[in-house]
Amino acid sequence: MAKSLTTIVKIVRLMKDSDVKISRKALFLVPLAYLIFPFDLVGDFFPILGQIDDIAVFVVMWPILKNILSKYDRGDPDLEKSKKDPDAIDIDDYTVE
Repeated sequence: MAKSLTTIVKIVRLMKDSDVKISRKALFLVPLAYLIFPFDLVGDFFPILGQIDDIAVFVVMWPILKNILSKYDRGDPDLEKSKKDPDAIDIDDYTVE
């Protein structure tokens, strides 16, 4: 239970971090969107198969999401947006007098 709570806290921190690419954040929304939206590969009106495809999305996505979380914990720069060097001079803002 504590491990699940820790994972949820990590996901919330990642989602709130403005330095993380939006594309990485969107991957965490894919399973939730698939569960919420009524469009499925196999319709939910099939008693067992309809629920299995929902579970399959979570099973397939979890290793990908877990990898992103571990990279986030390590501070992997691959997850971050490209940042400008604070000491660099922006040509648009530079004027010669």
